[in-house]
Amino acid sequence: MEKSAVELKKTYIGIFSLNYFTQGITQSFFTTIIPIYLLQLMSGLDTGEVSSVMSMVLLPFGVKFIYGILSDKYGLKKWGRRKPWIIFPSIISGLIWILVPFLLTPDNAMLMITLLGILIVIGVAMGDTAIDGLILDLCPKERLGRVQGICWGFRSVGIIAGGPLIVMLFLGFRGVVEFSFIVLGIAMIIFPFLVLIVKEVEKPLEINALENLKIIFGKLKNWKVFVFSLFNAVCDGVIFVILPLFVLIQWGLVGATGSEIDLIGNADLYAPNALVAFVVGLGVIAGALIGGRIADLQSRKRSVYFSLFITTGSFLLFVIPVPWYILMIFAFFIGGSAGWRNSAFSAVIGQESQQYPEMDSTYYATCNSFVNLGGTIGLQLTSILFICFAGLPVFGIYALIFLIMAILINLDFLPFFTLDPKEYEINREINE
Repeated sequence: MEKSAVELKKTYIGIFSLNYFTQGITQSFFTTIIPIYLLQLMSGLDTGEVSSVMSMVLLPFGVKFIYGILSDKYGLKKWGRRKPWIIFPSIISGLIWILVPFLLTPDNAMLMITLLGILIVIGVAMGDTAIDGLILDLCPKERLGRVQGICWGFRSVGIIAGGPLIVMLFLGFRGVVEFSFIVLGIAMIIFPFLVLIVKEVEKPLEINALENLKIIFGKLKNWKVFVFSLFNAVCDGVIFVILPLFVLIQWGLVGATGSEIDLIGNADLYAPNALVAFVVGLGVIAGALIGGRIADLQSRKRSVYFSLFITTGSFLLFVIPVPWYILMIFAFFIGGSAGWRNSAFSAVIGQESQQYPEMDSTYYATCNSFVNLGGTIGLQLTSILFICFAGLPVFGIYALIFLIMAILINLDFLPFFTLDPKEYEINREINE
């Protein structure tokens, strides 16, 4: 059955976006809520240690190609190839989230959040990979940038703003923050069942995975795409994990000495953190929509170039010593750069994956494995930089890290220059 034989309905995009949003909230809890939760639970944290723990928790995203193989090759006849890998792993992740507040104590918090976090993220990564494959099965190439932009935008809003806003909602109703973990777990159990409404493209379940993998990994041009994927995300960990903490430090709500951070008084950090996340999230939505539109209607190459330029400029803004409320404006810009960069990137690798129709999800997931590897490398590098710059003033440490990230993101130009535009641009654009 051809891809066009199944209509990509707006309802389907809504279902995908809702699941992406929920998956994003899970990452948000790890990048924005868990650090503050641990800080208040343990009364002190080392920023470098937080970076290391978060990089370990997010490691399962680095092997998404394995989940891609599973959702390409194995399925259930009644449910197809993708849906079982969306529903069942999400249920397991949801159950673990429900248990988290009952298992963490001040003595075991770092170890438990690492172990439980890895299990949760495995489930999320499996579901995320299968939904990526479902979109690739259904979406016409001329809409790929916009559809991926919308879905990635919802996921990013979940990553950046979803967690803090949900926590604030419960605290506003005089609830306890632990209750938000339970509600997230319930949502992760319920929402994936909505994909049963989606009509899948019928493809044979008998696929020669080994032969396809040899082709995918055996071509030099694909390794250029993988390296492009890696460098595209090298600064994302700093944007999503470190930058919100920097704003809170400059706001005067969190004390800092070198890489050590601690509470100032009895300040409730969830409200200001939610505000920072909300501003970044607005930027992500705007950037994802603009980047996806330019990628589909003008040029994917142009959209990638613009996104890298904007990311560089946004990081350089944070080197300027300004009040916290000006930093909030900068936060909107850097959120926009992340949304734009990833929607343009998704359009490129989504089109590249169409060269392997039997293993499109595996190819796309492999690219995302390198994306997450890049994010992990970025966080580990940040942890090392905190150690190297420990003797400097706090602002100087963060400014140098932002400056280094501004330089590193430009390495993404090198592999992208080597890609053949005919393989990722729409024919209309090439002819023009």
